Amino acid sequence: MVSVSMIGMTILAIVEWNKNNLKWQSYFKALPFSLVSLVFLTILLSGINSTNTQDWLHHIKLKLPFLILPWTIFALQPFSKKTIQIIHNVFIGTVVVSAIQVGLNYALNFEEITQSIARGKSIPTPVDHIHYGIMVSYAAIASLIYAIKSSHLKMRIIYGLLFSILFAYAHFLAVRSSIVITYAAVALIVFWNVIKYKKYTIGVVAIAALFTFPYLAYKSIPSLQNKVRYMLYDLEQFQKGKGNNYSDSERLMSYELATELIKKQPVFGHGIGDLRSIMKSMHVDRYGEKEKYIYPHNQYLYILAGCGVIGFVLFFFGLLSPILFSKRNILLASLCLIMFVSFLVENTVQRAVITAFFLFFILINVQLVRTKNQNHLSE
Repeated sequence: MVSVSMIGMTILAIVEWNKNNLKWQSYFKALPFSLVSLVFLTILLSGINSTNTQDWLHHIKLKLPFLILPWTIFALQPFSKKTIQIIHNVFIGTVVVSAIQVGLNYALNFEEITQSIARGKSIPTPVDHIHYGIMVSYAAIASLIYAIKSSHLKMRIIYGLLFSILFAYAHFLAVRSSIVITYAAVALIVFWNVIKYKKYTIGVVAIAALFTFPYLAYKSIPSLQNKVRYMLYDLEQFQKGKGNNYSDSERLMSYELATELIKKQPVFGHGIGDLRSIMKSMHVDRYGEKEKYIYPHNQYLYILAGCGVIGFVLFFFGLLSPILFSKRNILLASLCLIMFVSFLVENTVQRAVITAFFLFFILINVQLVRTKNQNHLSE
């Protein structure tokens, strides 16, 4: 569905491009859109020192949205604030409906799922639980932002309730990265609005609540308690050298191996196409055989190991360009924060669904600051 949607949007963009007689010059001047393609270019150039062409081409395919989607969203012309809010409303509503389904499934299979969490598994979710947690976080954050921005009391209450539900739901899911990025984004919103409106008392109360709520959540949510206990057990196994089949231990092992690779080839990296085979070989030598070998579970280490410092600069300059070259926008800033914090524990944009999610919402939030019926960004 994600692929079909992007293809459909691209076809519409081609029609709009031709209908409005748009020029490529206008696109290349729109830096928040055109510079995103540096992410694709980085992976393309990494093929120069990749001997495994098949894996390299796989990475090229995964990064095609960074080449096509920015142009597609740009060509569709500026969206109105109302349109963007409707898109967010549909997204928030979809997440809420999915939360009901996940909650009912958990209630119907309470014992089985609770025991699986204690063994390091996650609550079953519609898509990968880490990526789903990121989506839940953004739905909560978007609800909070619209609650603050809304001029109607009724809508403020509705969005406020949605935020409260989704904020609590993020804790219920017990996806640690989701919880961390949610708190980070809420802290950003609090800071943003305290500075903007000079409501320092409200800011102090909000920060106090942010420090208090994790403790209350841990004490009252069984799924979160089980996840924390398993995490501590996992780290204990890693310290004993027995963590080969535990999720957090695997992450730490991948960090160690990636750091060594970066030291060996810091400038150009080892080639994105060869990274998996090199990581597998190093893992076997140091930790022994296992069923599944993973890439560095950190987007920063992943790009440094595969593409080196030069590729790292190109890649992240491209990712940062929407926020570097567009007007201030709390939705955009919050989503970028969510993405960059998630990179600390995941190679997030190596998966198709979550890549499409981040790109789509980042780019439509850039559309918020485009001048209507113009093809350049507002100053």
